Amino acid sequence: MSRSIVIIGYFNAANVAVHIVEASFIAAGSSGKGGGFLAEDWHQPYTASLGKLSFRLHDELSKEYGGEKLWGYRRVKTLNLEINAADPASKKAKSLVGVIGDVQTTAQVTPYHLTTFLVDRAKEKGVKVTIAMVDGMEFEEDGSPKAVLATDEFGEKYSFPATDVVFAAGPWTGIVAKKLLGRRAGAAGGICPSEASTSIIMRPPSDTLIPAQALFSSIRMPDGRYGSPEVFPRPDGTVYVCGAGTGDGLALPTRAKEVSPSSRAVERLVEYMNVISPARFKDATIEVQQACFRPNPPRGGNPVIGKLGKGLWVASGHNVWGLTHGPGTGKCMAELMLDGKATSADISALAPATT
Repeated sequence: MSRSIVIIGYFNAANVAVHIVEASFIAAGSSGKGGGFLAEDWHQPYTASLGKLSFRLHDELSKEYGGEKLWGYRRVKTLNLEINAADPASKKAKSLVGVIGDVQTTAQVTPYHLTTFLVDRAKEKGVKVTIAMVDGMEFEEDGSPKAVLATDEFGEKYSFPATDVVFAAGPWTGIVAKKLLGRRAGAAGGICPSEASTSIIMRPPSDTLIPAQALFSSIRMPDGRYGSPEVFPRPDGTVYVCGAGTGDGLALPTRAKEVSPSSRAVERLVEYMNVISPARFKDATIEVQQACFRPNPPRGGNPVIGKLGKGLWVASGHNVWGLTHGPGTGKCMAELMLDGKATSADISALAPATT
């Protein structure tokens, strides 16, 4: 019997057909707008094995497909910086708290380029992608999936035959799971959106040297406000900045492409960069202003990866670690669904309760 797997939000073999249903476009959310920071050993005990596997897979993917050129993969040093710009005596007291990651344990990618590359490669292997909003599901008598129903923005309706359905819809996972499964959604239904996170991509003047160093900072601004911007220089000469500290109460919209950045957050991020390094950023241009939501795990815990019921699966709730954990999550899900057990990493503590 052939299997048809519908992923809401990759693997191709003779007896497996994979179909991705995406409401906006590929990498419309945090998988395209995140900072792309990767860490091998910054994870909690339950996700440590997954983090180590994923970090290795990122490196292997880059070596096999030329990730340095195609999606900006590189190893980076990671620093922690404290600045007190409110101290009138020192004008701006800056101190390097420490090196919190080196090129052995931290790296980066450009998320949009990585995600779209992976989907394009998957399509070459036979994976199908449809841009549409999921409306419902049809079930067999035993409660397993029969079909996934969806409608695109032009009103065209689809019915995708399915023996297995994976709920991997980022911050929409909980909403979609409860809509389609009701009480059977279980832990998947507890995955909820974070606050909106605004980020900017700046381009300093071409003669400005920006080292390959990820920066996590704590700043006291001249007016006494505190900020914690995160700064990720990229190989193309741009600098990604996030951590404005305000979501402005934005509600999760229906689709990822409808998320808009906060103008107040953009102003804060520019202010932070002019304190961190005014010589480098006073003449920088802002190339991109964007925002996204992340999938928070249920009960403030760990991502949920595994089986919800017969033919029903979930892989979501990674919070800020979605890009880091992505390759390992995909590999473990393929093992679970096709072999019945994940052997590449210990994700046993991340499994949802089954029904």
